[in-house]
Amino acid sequence: MINGNIDEFVDKLWGGEEVIYTYHGKKYFSQGYIQENGDYHFELVMWEPKTEVLWEIDGHTNQESLDAFLKEPLFDGRTFWECEKEMEWVDE
Repeated sequence: MINGNIDEFVDKLWGGEEVIYTYHGKKYFSQGYIQENGDYHFELVMWEPKTEVLWEIDGHTNQESLDAFLKEPLFDGRTFWECEKEMEWVDE
C-alpha cells in the first residue's frame, strides 16, 4: 500500500470507516455501516473516472463483509490482496 500501512487500512475497512484509494488511475471509495433495519452494508464505489457502485453486500457481519470483499476480483480482475502493493491510500 502506497502512502499507508496495509494493516491500518484493513482495520479501517473492518471498522466500516470511509477510505479513499487509487489503483491504475481509478479512484475508489469503500465504507460500511449499519442500516436502519439493523443489517450491515459494505460497498465499493469507483469515483473516477466515473461514479459507479462496483460491489456491495448486505446482511452479514462486518467481518464476513470484509472477508468477501477481500476475496472478490474487483480491481481489473484481481483481488484486493493481489493488487494492494500498487494501491495508493489518499486522504480527501
